[in-house]
Amino acid sequence: MQALAEVRTGSPVLGLVLAALAAVLFAVGAVLQHEAAALSTTDSGLSLRRLVKRRRWMLGQAATMLGTGSQVAALAVAPVAVVQPILAVTLVFGLGLRAVRTRQAPLRLELMGAALTTGGLAVFLVAARPAAAADQPPPSSLAIVVAVCVSVGLVLVATLLGHGPHGALACGSAAGIAAGIAAVLISVGIRSLQEGGWVHALAGVAVWGAVVVAGVAILGGQQAYARGSLSWSLPALILLDPLAAVPAARLLLGERLEPGHAPIWLPAAAVAAIGVVLLARTGEPHAETEAPSPVA
Repeated sequence: MQALAEVRTGSPVLGLVLAALAAVLFAVGAVLQHEAAALSTTDSGLSLRRLVKRRRWMLGQAATMLGTGSQVAALAVAPVAVVQPILAVTLVFGLGLRAVRTRQAPLRLELMGAALTTGGLAVFLVAARPAAAADQPPPSSLAIVVAVCVSVGLVLVATLLGHGPHGALACGSAAGIAAGIAAVLISVGIRSLQEGGWVHALAGVAVWGAVVVAGVAILGGQQAYARGSLSWSLPALILLDPLAAVPAARLLLGERLEPGHAPIWLPAAAVAAIGVVLLARTGEPHAETEAPSPVA
């Protein structure tokens, strides 16, 4: 168990690699699921019966599952504040993949947004030096239950909104917050597993809370993809994920960022967020026209 704990806190490079792989897989899954959901939406809303019959939805789900496995592996060897921000490059990969599938070259502002996102994240990670707390006690069951209730409540409220940009933005934001909290609960569950084994981990509420919140995040993401353009739903989901995960990791896991470098990593995080917004807004015209895809 001690060796596992050392691996978890002492392999940030491996965590970065696994998180980057997860970002690529999530991008593939998001684009395919968005296409499938758009083709399966009727006047009365998303038709799940049509959705599950589409091959691209199944491929998207497979990519998402593989990405989830890579993300969990990353959380096992690196702090949440390292893994979740890296997942923001999902947006860069996703919009790039969409440009290939729609046969539309990226705009200059899209390239600028991609550069700002990746550059800002790189500076943030170098300056912030996210680190796990060595002797942080496990969070209380009440804190975990509150986190679960907040996640579920946000997604339920968001799904009450209509279709269009506002509905996609609300569902994407709620799903992003839920995904960030789920990552923290997964990390708590991994810590329980490392310290006490499977019986100890499964007897606690963190693992089951992570399962519930992750499921809610997936459902919220599906609703977001069906309610509007990918340039509204995916950026909201990706941006709110680390914004929720970093403070949640601080509260539940005691993870910290380097306070003395805040004048560097705070602006860097803002630059990355601006890059996400640029990618979102410049991607809007492309999202309205879908070219034929080789995947049925």
